[in-house]
Parts: sequence; structure tokens; C-alpha cells
Amino acid sequence: MKKIFWIIAIGVIIFFGYQERSALASQVENVFYKSPCAHPRTYRIGTIDPRFNISESEFLSAAKEAGSIWKNADGEMLFVYDPQSKLPISLVYDERQYLNSQVSDLNNQVEVQKNTLKPEIVDYERRSIAFKKRNADLNARVDYWNNKGGAPEEEYNKLIQEQKSLQQEAFELQNMANALNQSTDEYNTQIQQLDQRVDAYNETLQQKPEEGEYIRKGGNEKIVLYFNNSRAELIHTLAHEMGHAIGISHNTNPLSIMYPKTTLSTTLSNEDISALAVVCKKRSVIQTAGENVSFILEEIKTRTADALNKK
Repeated sequence: MKKIFWIIAIGVIIFFGYQERSALASQVENVFYKSPCAHPRTYRIGTIDPRFNISESEFLSAAKEAGSIWKNADGEMLFVYDPQSKLPISLVYDERQYLNSQVSDLNNQVEVQKNTLKPEIVDYERRSIAFKKRNADLNARVDYWNNKGGAPEEEYNKLIQEQKSLQQEAFELQNMANALNQSTDEYNTQIQQLDQRVDAYNETLQQKPEEGEYIRKGGNEKIVLYFNNSRAELIHTLAHEMGHAIGISHNTNPLSIMYPKTTLSTTLSNEDISALAVVCKKRSVIQTAGENVSFILEEIKTRTADALNKK
């Protein structure tokens, strides 16, 4: 009996000892290991150039929607709005948006001109076909009566009246042709202007391809966007740069938020989710501190090199 008692007692001691060690281990893990995604990043709205024609409330609404795309393993959002945040998100108007707007305006003009020309050309062609048929019919009637030695007075008057009507129709068709030629020339000019703007736009994008940037320098960070073409594209670009802000790099899936080229995708792909899991993985405070020190040293090195180059 005593033997059984001591076996039970030892089991209880071992069990509670294990529980205490597990609790202690959990406490140690919580103290020395942290997930970068345990707490949300905050952001605020920076400057918005009025030429984008978007209000601060509209821009903030898009930013909130973009921020809600990124969530940690517990389903908590990784980005929340805070007007006192040190991470501003701004809309900066430069030559890219200017040229893009010009391309868009010219493209709309070309489409309007093309849609106007199409029915006018169809109408001209329809009237030309009818004119040629009437003219052929008149010539056939004239030949008929000439072969008969002449037309009766009543028929002759009809032929003359038809001839005058055809002459008036020919005059109107000529005016239509002249107007269409002028419109076509204007259309071709617009096409040339559009091509020139597209070339300039593409050349500019080769030098500055980003629709947005996450910039971290000198201990400061910011997100800057250069385009506002549509709400879906704006949300995508905001979410993309927010991804960079939490340390996620590009991937090759065109359906990803982190695809390097702009799309209208606003849903995380499997590649995005996998990258987020890596970024959110718990790290030791020593490792995190080491990464921060490395970043600071790199910043000092870069700034020193810039200072030397200016001398």
C-alpha cells in the first residue's frame, strides 16, 4: 500500500513540476521571443497634391481598405490608422501622373473622334452607293431614249430633274468627303500626339517605374504614391507598399499583392501568405536587436558615403 502511495505521490510531483516548467518555458518564450506582427503598424495620411482630385477622406478610406488586407495569424489587422503615427502615406504628383493624365485624356479624345467618324463614314459610304446606282439608272434611261431618237417632253423633263438632283447630291457628297478628310486628318494628328505622349510616358517610367515606394532612411520611414488611376489600383498599390513596410519582398505571381508590376488584385495570394508567415515568425529579442543594429550601421555607412561624395 505504501508503495502505491509513493508511486502516486511521485507522479503528482512530476506532473506539477512539468506544468511549472511548461509555464516557465512559455513565460521565457513570451519574454525573449517576439513576433513582429504581434502589434499592428500605425500610419497616418501625409500630403495629398490637389491635382490628384481626391479628398483626404477618400484617400484614408482606400488606405484602411488596403491595410485590412494584411492580418496576422490571429486575424488581427497589421495596419491601423493613427493621426499621430510616424509613418505618413502621401500622394506626390510628378511627371509620371502628369503624362499618364495626358495619355488618358488624349486616348479619350481619340476614342470620341473614332466613334464620331465611324457613323459618318458609314453614312457617306451608304449615300455614295445610292448615288452611283441612281447615276447608273439615269445613264441607262438616257441611252434608252437616245436609241429611240429622243424622249417625249414629259420624260425629258424627268431626266433633267433627275440630273439636277444628282448634281446636288454630288455636291453634298463632296462636302461630306472634304469634312471627313479634315476629320480624318485631325484624328491622325491626335493619334500622333497620343503616340508621342505614350513614348514620353514609357521613357519616364523606365527611369522611375514605381507607382509607389516604401522609403526608410535615417530612422524615418514613409510611403509615397505617384498614381491615382482608379480606386482598385490605388488600394493595390497601397497594400503593396504596406507589404514592403512589414518586410515582404516581391514575388513572381501576377495575382499577388507583392507582384512587382501594378495590377488590380486586392487579395493575398498563396505566395503573399507564405511570405507573411515568414515575416511574422517569432524571433529572439537578441536577433531583432542585431538586425536593428545592422540597419543603423548600414544607414551610417550610406550617409557617410553621401557626405564624402558631396565634397
